[in-house]
Amino acid sequence: MKFVVAGGGVAGLAVSLGVARAGHRAVVLERDHVDTDVAPDGAFALKRRGIPHYFQPHAFLPRGRRLLMDWAPDVLETLLDAGADPQDLTDKLHGSREPGDEDLVYLWVRRPLIEWALRRAAAAEPAVEIRSGVKVTGLLTSDHGPPRAVGVSVDDGDPVRGDVVVDALGRYRCPPGWPRASGEPTDSGAVYYCRYFELREGAGHLDAPILNPRGDLGYMGFNTFRGDNRTFAVIVLTPSADHALRVLRHEPVWEAACSAIRPLDVMTSTDHARPITGVMPMGGLRNVDRTGDPSVSGILAVGDAFCHTDPAFAYGLSFALIHAQALTNAVAEVPDADAVVERYRADAGPESRERHALACAMDEARSLHWSGEPVDVGRRDGCYPLFSFIGALAAAPHDDAVLRRAIRRIGLLDRTEVFDGDEGVQDRIEAVLARQAADPPSPPGPPRDELLARLAAVAPGAV
Repeated sequence: MKFVVAGGGVAGLAVSLGVARAGHRAVVLERDHVDTDVAPDGAFALKRRGIPHYFQPHAFLPRGRRLLMDWAPDVLETLLDAGADPQDLTDKLHGSREPGDEDLVYLWVRRPLIEWALRRAAAAEPAVEIRSGVKVTGLLTSDHGPPRAVGVSVDDGDPVRGDVVVDALGRYRCPPGWPRASGEPTDSGAVYYCRYFELREGAGHLDAPILNPRGDLGYMGFNTFRGDNRTFAVIVLTPSADHALRVLRHEPVWEAACSAIRPLDVMTSTDHARPITGVMPMGGLRNVDRTGDPSVSGILAVGDAFCHTDPAFAYGLSFALIHAQALTNAVAEVPDADAVVERYRADAGPESRERHALACAMDEARSLHWSGEPVDVGRRDGCYPLFSFIGALAAAPHDDAVLRRAIRRIGLLDRTEVFDGDEGVQDRIEAVLARQAADPPSPPGPPRDELLARLAAVAPGAV
């Protein structure tokens, strides 16, 4: 079969690589001008107009890293050679290792390098053709019978025809009349202010009980992501409704806020690291489930075009590989294009939908917490979404069974029902959190009014 892949980001490249290695052909149409021959550093010079979050933090969750190891080990090796940074969470275990622990590994790497490695692998496949600088303008459908996709029209040149059209255009791009399954978007309720740093010589990544430093001040939060080649990102998350905090888009104000929050004060200090980007705001973030039937046969969606969620959960990269694997399995198991599309949706849809539902519930609970509503994360019969994430992570450093179950849930290694049905682990989380409640830690930063006063001193009149 011939697959016409609209979009040459992570999902489109992964799909093309997968179907080619399964014995089929793929034509990848990417509107930005990309070069498959650039060195790794050249990936950061690309202009990716269609991907506004191109330079924002990305990471492969444990499921994504395992998929790379099993499905495209050459791509994983290329990323490691280019400086990707694995983080093995078994180092946090107190007891002996168990089967399955080998999967508890994150892979920290910036998106430009990920696309570079995937594009390099796809371009090396004889059955893959990558056309850059080509904008998809619409869908071609059959002239007779129910609507069926037979290719796409482009802005320069003849239409590109094939047996299956793959929508890998992401969350933002949708040509006029392009068929996508209906989905009601829900706002994440947050605005992100991110900045990347490079460690100074002699400095190392700050440790944390689990994963990387993160925290919550009760009215806003922060998170950090490691990157490749001794880089890391600091993200300050604020409620989208809190207009006063939008002043964080200004670098001096953002720096002042970080200097008031532990351990961001150390991470952003000039002795520890140097900034390599400005402050990159990201708002308008929504959760959208488009896993249903678009009412046109012969077309399927992958990556963010299929389902996208709040980037705080870092699902995007791993789901791009999950969708590529589901399509690769489908072409190996069923005989014709329409059957491939149906098998793919049946296999990829349920897991995407359950993670979409979880992201919506988490975002709603976080917004309630930041608005001042009392939220109990210490018991499963309190605020369960936050109990299953924040509560589980808080308990994980103190209990190996909790660590395993929490990371397998967060890292997409288990379906959500595994944690939800494990009352024993939930009991253990409640017990740890009850002990912690007797001596709660102090907040990592000042109250909102005090923080705003500090920010106003930096930018008078802005707050």
